[in-house]
Amino acid sequence: MLAWLPFILITLLTLFISTRLWQLPATKYRHLKRLALLLVIWILTAICLTPTTYDFSSSVVLPYITLGPAKIIPNPIRQLDLGFWLNILLTVPLGFMLGWNWPTFSWQKIILLGLLTGLSLETGQFILDWLVHLNRWVDIDDVLTNWAGVILGFGSYQLIAHLPGYHWLQK
Repeated sequence: MLAWLPFILITLLTLFISTRLWQLPATKYRHLKRLALLLVIWILTAICLTPTTYDFSSSVVLPYITLGPAKIIPNPIRQLDLGFWLNILLTVPLGFMLGWNWPTFSWQKIILLGLLTGLSLETGQFILDWLVHLNRWVDIDDVLTNWAGVILGFGSYQLIAHLPGYHWLQK
């Protein structure tokens, strides 16, 4: 039960922020954009910062090191299996939502935010392994694939928003 406490706290914080965002003076469309971004962030935390496991990788046992209760896989890009590609897909919605909320962000900002996303999720897993025994793996591949997903999501937004019929995304 203790391992679920961080997610419960994140959920309560998300609900609090949602109510505060809704109270700010803005159009319903802007509220929708901000709440959609917050929902994507909450879903990411539900997938990455809970004591659950999702294994779409091959059955190859990868070398890892342990640092206290944390298991760390330090070698990047060992396998391009289904888990690798799904991990990229995991953060594509975040990149898209960042583009939808802030379409004028520079590529440098998006590249930095993508890196911070991967680092934050993996650092969070590492810290929570120590604090509440989350029992998750810390993997450099996850940092790289989350980074790539945010960049691809933002690029997807940039492409779609400029297609005929989708200019409403730029409001």
